[in-house]
Amino acid sequence: MTRLLIILTVLTFVSCGQTNKKSGDTNSSVDTKNVDLNIKPFELIVYDADYSMAYTLQYILTDKDLKIIFKGDLQGEKDSTLFKTTLQPNEALNKLSNINIDSLKESYSNPCIMDGSQVTVKLNKDHKSKTVHLSNYYQTDIGLAIELINSLTPKEYKIWYDKAKLLEDQENCK
Repeated sequence: MTRLLIILTVLTFVSCGQTNKKSGDTNSSVDTKNVDLNIKPFELIVYDADYSMAYTLQYILTDKDLKIIFKGDLQGEKDSTLFKTTLQPNEALNKLSNINIDSLKESYSNPCIMDGSQVTVKLNKDHKSKTVHLSNYYQTDIGLAIELINSLTPKEYKIWYDKAKLLEDQENCK
């Protein structure tokens, strides 16, 4: 009986410090202090405009946090912060901090679709800035950023950027 209690006690202590990390889980409780992530400072701003309603949601993602700001286009409207969260170091932030800003084009578009998804992104890092406009087009680096933002935000603030649909539309355009 004593042996059984000792074994159960040891198993309890051993299992208490373990956590599970789901694939793609950016806010996992896994201790990232021991993981060697070289996250360089960056700021990525996504502008999601609704011109018919005269406002823009501005998503500001940095290596440290995410903020969503409402920017009214009507005279007298003040900007307001809708959502803010602090981020823990993770692999997605590491990838975003290592995007080669010089490799990005200023514009990506699907010429077969005239309206639809219009996303503008401004990336600031390494004392450089690049603005990229995507018109019905899936771009991998921007896709990673939007997927991360969407994984962190409440449902009502998610950005429509459907990878499968955009890629299908691009393929059908050829």
